[in-house]
Amino acid sequence: MKIFAFTRAIRSGATHFWRNIWLSLAATGVMVLTLAMLSLLLIVSILGQNILKGIESKVDITVFMADDAAETAILAVKADIEGFKDVSNVVYVSKDQALSAFRDKHKENSMIAQALTELGSNPLQAALVVRADNTDAYNNINEALKSPKYERLIARVTYDDNSEIITRLSAVVKTSRKVGLAITFALAVIAVLVTFNTIRLAIYGYHREIEIMTLVGASPWFIKGPFVIEGIIAGGVASIFTLAFLYPFLRVVSPQVGAFFVDNQFSIYNWAMGNFVLIIALVGGTGVLLGAISSIIAVQRYLRAQ
Repeated sequence: MKIFAFTRAIRSGATHFWRNIWLSLAATGVMVLTLAMLSLLLIVSILGQNILKGIESKVDITVFMADDAAETAILAVKADIEGFKDVSNVVYVSKDQALSAFRDKHKENSMIAQALTELGSNPLQAALVVRADNTDAYNNINEALKSPKYERLIARVTYDDNSEIITRLSAVVKTSRKVGLAITFALAVIAVLVTFNTIRLAIYGYHREIEIMTLVGASPWFIKGPFVIEGIIAGGVASIFTLAFLYPFLRVVSPQVGAFFVDNQFSIYNWAMGNFVLIIALVGGTGVLLGAISSIIAVQRYLRAQ
């Protein structure tokens, strides 16, 4: 009996979709637009995350060591920092390395070269360049380095110099995530409402059939089944059209988008191809889910009104 009801729901749902082809295409079209916007929002989110990661990778703090700090003590501090939470990398720059880099940077400036020669000694300090996994970690690292344990070894930390850009970058990351979630939720609500109204119009075309089934004692799901299947079909067709549009679009715009990244090291089209199964599941699942939910709500409200 359950198998019969299920096959009947599929057959009737497909029939409803075809008989109300213009209403069905209207619902499908709205869902295509919604899924396309959701897909583009996902792509923009991925691009934003990678752009921010690129910026974050350029942000660091430099810990300048005291002139009289022994190399063994500096390496001990380096080991301590590497053990801090969210620290990804710590690079030790000795006084000689700092001087060599400074000379290379200003090799065309004869006055600087002459000044260094006249000094006769290395005026630069050894340093530890610290990079963290996220911008929020830098404040914690800076606070940890204020411990009395490091007071005699550390001359200066550049966190205060970079704190404003670190704070702003952290705020941008958090805000972009919140805005992305809010837009996604709003679009999903719009898709449900529009599809709901479209399915409800289709239901009115079958009001006599529904009344007869109600009078003879048909179960609610026996009545709802065809309309739920109709919504699922609309969502599935919308998902197919969306994916058919999405990948050619990404292939065309990927070279232009890559210009925002250093040496074009990130390709949104390659990312989409590498996550093909994930995108199909996300777009297809969202389309089917929106169609099913819209249909269930529409039929439920119609039956309650009877």
